[in-house]
This record gives sequence, C-alpha cells and structure tokens, in this order.
Amino acid sequence: MSNLNLNTVQQEEYGIRSIYANKNFMLLTSGRFISMLGDAIHMNSMILYIIAIIGTGTAVGTIMTIAYLPSIFLGPFMGVLADRYDRRIIMILMDAIRGVIAISLGYLVYMNMAPLWVLCVGTALLAACGTLYFPASGALFPNLVHNSQLVKANSLNTLTGSLSGLIGPFLAVAVYSSFGAAGAFAVNGLTFMMSAICEVFMRTPKIVNKSGYTVKDFASNFVGGFKFVFHTKALLAMLLFGLTVNFFFFPIQDVVQPMIIKKVLLLSDDSYKIIIPFFTAGFGLSALIIQLLPKMEKKHRFMIWSMFAQAMGLILLAVPIFPGFINRFNAQEFVVIYCIILMLRGLAFGFSNVPMAVVYQMLIPDEYRGKVYALQGTFFQAAKPFGIMLIGMMIDRYPTYIITSIAGIGMAIACFIMFTVKEIKEI
Repeated sequence: MSNLNLNTVQQEEYGIRSIYANKNFMLLTSGRFISMLGDAIHMNSMILYIIAIIGTGTAVGTIMTIAYLPSIFLGPFMGVLADRYDRRIIMILMDAIRGVIAISLGYLVYMNMAPLWVLCVGTALLAACGTLYFPASGALFPNLVHNSQLVKANSLNTLTGSLSGLIGPFLAVAVYSSFGAAGAFAVNGLTFMMSAICEVFMRTPKIVNKSGYTVKDFASNFVGGFKFVFHTKALLAMLLFGLTVNFFFFPIQDVVQPMIIKKVLLLSDDSYKIIIPFFTAGFGLSALIIQLLPKMEKKHRFMIWSMFAQAMGLILLAVPIFPGFINRFNAQEFVVIYCIILMLRGLAFGFSNVPMAVVYQMLIPDEYRGKVYALQGTFFQAAKPFGIMLIGMMIDRYPTYIITSIAGIGMAIACFIMFTVKEIKEI
C-alpha cells in the first residue's frame, strides 16, 4: 500500500537523533497540541455554558454523549481511510473543516441562534471530523521516530497533551468570562486553523493508492482490521479493558467532577479554573517522571497498578463531600483539597497511558495501524456515551459521592480481573 519502507524512513531520514531535532515530529506534535488546546477550550466552555443556561446533569450528559457518539459509529470506517490515503492531507483537511465549524458555532451563539440542538449538532460535527483526524495522526506518529525513541516520543506527546489540558480550562474560563461562549468557540476555530498550518509544512511517508479501489476493497480492509484485533489476544484484552475503564472513569471526569465543583460545593468560576488544570498538571508531571525511570520490563504491571491508582482516585474524589466531611471545610480549603486530589489522579492517569501507548505501537504493524487505532477509539469511546448519559441522569437523583464511589469500586474490580489475563502478563 505504500511505496516507502517505513522502517527505512525512520532510520535513514529521521535517524536516531534527538526527537527535538526532528522537524516533522515536532510539527506533528505542535499541530496536535494546538488542536487539543482548542478542544479543551471548547469543551470546558461548553460545560460552563450548559450549566449556566440549563443547569442540569442531564443536559451536560447529553452534550458530552453527543461528543463521543461519532467515534463509535464512524471510527472503524475512518481507520480504513487513514491507512489508505495521505495521512498528512487528512489531518490538514479535518483541521480546516473543524475550524470553519467552530467559528460558525461561535457566530450562531453570538447571534443568539443556538438552542441546545444546534450545540449538539455542532459538537457532533466537530467530533466526526476528529474521528478521522486522530487515527490519521496516531497512525503517522510512529513513522516519524525510531522505535527506540517511542517511549520518549510518547512521553513528550503526553506532556503536550497535558499542557493543553492544563492551559485549556484556564483559557476557557478567561475567554468565557470576557467574551462568552461565542468567543470561546471562535478561539477554538482559530486553533484548528493554526494546527492545519503546522501540518502543511510536515514531510511524511506517502501512501500510494492502488488504481480501481472499490467498495469490495474497502470492505476487505475494514474486515481485516477486525480480524487482526480479534486474533491478537493481548490487544483484544487491552481494548476490552479500556472500554470498561472508560465506562467508569470518563463520566466522573466529564460530568460529575464539574458538577461537584459548581453545584455541590458552589465554588466560583475562578476556583473552577484553579482546580481543573491540576489533573492535567499531574498528567504532564507523569510524562517527565517516566522519562527518568529505568526501562519497563513488565509493562502490564505498571499499567494496571496505575489504573488501580486511578480507581482509588475516584473514591478519593468522593471523600470530601461525604455527609460527615462536607461541613468541615470552607471554600478555600476545598480548593486546596481538590487541587491535591486532581494532581494525584493526573499522575496515575499518565503512568498508565504512556506504557499503554508504547505497547500499541509495538504490537501493530503500519498497514493495520490506522484501522486498529480507529477500532481502539471505538472500543474506548463506546462505553462513554452510555456511562455519561446514565450518570448524567443519576446525578439529578442521587448524591454525587455515592455515584463516584461506585465508579471507583467498579474500576478497581476491572483492574484485578486484568491481572488474571494470561496474554497480558506476557507484555
């Protein structure tokens, strides 16, 4: 499918020199960082806007569910395209389209022409484009660095991702407070355009299309991705584990956590923008620490114990709002407590993500990478909308500390089950 030996490209063109001197890798990383920064601004502003105009967990759950649905239904198909066509061109087009959508959404909000259904449609379109963007960029990522540098490259990618998440909520609140949701959405559109500019200057391995590519060929590629996943037992186990973890983790992260801060504790927007970035600060710190650690011989143990620490972090999130504790602290003390909790949760999240990313990149050959990354996105995203919608409705009926504690316990059970999977022990 390609006229280039990608291992040769890695070794001869990009070499084993410092990844910081690798122009193409740095442009890819920069583009992804800017794009993710815009996403962080957009989603945090969207949550604040929905809470302000509607104020229910169901509404927040609905908009977050819409953001994840395209990955479930479109992900596997988009992965075939990511393996078939020029990944750089795909990234440029998707960033440009997302930029137009985000700016248009900002204009509609500014003109007071954006009821909830318009916000849902705009969010769905942005997510649909991202469903093609991220398999393409994820599949391209290992082609630009040598295999021996994958841990360092993934750590840097994690660091930039966490930095976008660290800056994003702060900028979201700052822009939202000054210019409203319309300004925040417009800023998101501009970040997509800037990301596309970075990608224009990349030089990447080209994908050469075969003539006469038919629907039958597409179907064959589509089925091939599924067969590879289901015949690679370690990979399948990791995908199922990711689905289970995401069912418990992300509904708390995306719905319950903001509701705790804004509705249960009644903290201000300024407190919100102080607390939320600490998760991504911990995430980024984990990337720096991992680069200093010795080589991981048993990646599965490191990954699963880190996931278990995340489960304990969910339970820890609930402790300060237990009935016996919530009246013991004032607003300033709650800010400090939740900053510490989110920092610890971010550390655990990063410690599990980096070894997981490296394992995926080593297990998957290039010709399957886009398809499998898309399937990974489908597996990982599949549980999110159901979990988010369920918890979004539950949060209007049950105390948040109960919901958060149950999620932590469920995630811990999934971790212990993973320790019993034979194929995972061999990673």
